Amino acid sequence: MQSMRTPERHLGGATLAAEVTMTASEQADESRRPLHDRICEDLLSGRLTADDRLSEHALSARYGVSRTPVREALVRLEQDGLIERNGTTARLRTRTPEEINDIYRARTWLEQAIAEDAAERRGELDLLRMEQLLEAEGRLDAAVVEPGDLMRANRAFHDALAVAAHNVALADLQARLTMQVARLPATTLSVPGRWQVAHEQHLAILEHVRAGNRTEAGLIARQHMSDARDIRLALSLRDG
Repeated sequence: MQSMRTPERHLGGATLAAEVTMTASEQADESRRPLHDRICEDLLSGRLTADDRLSEHALSARYGVSRTPVREALVRLEQDGLIERNGTTARLRTRTPEEINDIYRARTWLEQAIAEDAAERRGELDLLRMEQLLEAEGRLDAAVVEPGDLMRANRAFHDALAVAAHNVALADLQARLTMQVARLPATTLSVPGRWQVAHEQHLAILEHVRAGNRTEAGLIARQHMSDARDIRLALSLRDG
C-alpha cells in the first residue's frame, strides 16, 4: 500500500495535514477514469488554472497518456464551454457579463426544478446525506477558511439536492452549468455576508424538501440562485 501526503492547508492559523492512502488498485481505477472527467475535475478544483499550459503535449505528460485521448478530451471540454482551442493548445474560456447572466438565468430555472422534484421524490438517505452536508457547512467560517472550501461545500449540497431529485436529465444539466460557474473568477460566497445567507437558504430548502413542500422549496432555490446571479454580475462589472 502506498501512502500519499496531501498539501497542508491553513485554516484560521491552524495547520491541517491529511494523510490519504491509496492502494495500487485505487490508483489503477483513477487512471481508468475518462480523461475528460479527470481534467474537468482538476479544472473545477483549481488544480489546473489559467496559468497552466493546456497544450496536448503538457496534458499528455501530466496524465501519462498519449495525445489522442488528450485531443478527444479537449474537444469535449470545448463543447462544454470550459476552454477555447487554438490548434494543439487551449486556454480557459472567459465570459462576458451577458454570458454570465444567461448562465445564471438557466441555472436559476434549473435549481428551482431540482428543488421541486427533490421535495416530491427524495428518500430518507437523501435527507440524511443533505443533513450531514449542512452540518459540515455550518462549521465553516467564511472569515477564516479558503474560498475553495466554501465552493466545495456549496457544490456538495447542490449535488446532493440533484441526487435527491432523482431526475437524470436535470442532474446532467446541473453538472454542465456548474462547470460554467465554477471556473468564473472569484466566488460569490466570499462576498461579506453571502456565506451565512446562502447557508440559511440551504437549510430552508432542506426543510421544505423534507416536508414535501414542492412550491416553497422551488421558490427558495430560485431566490438563492437569483441572489448569486446579482452578486456575480456585480463582481464581473467591478473587475471589468
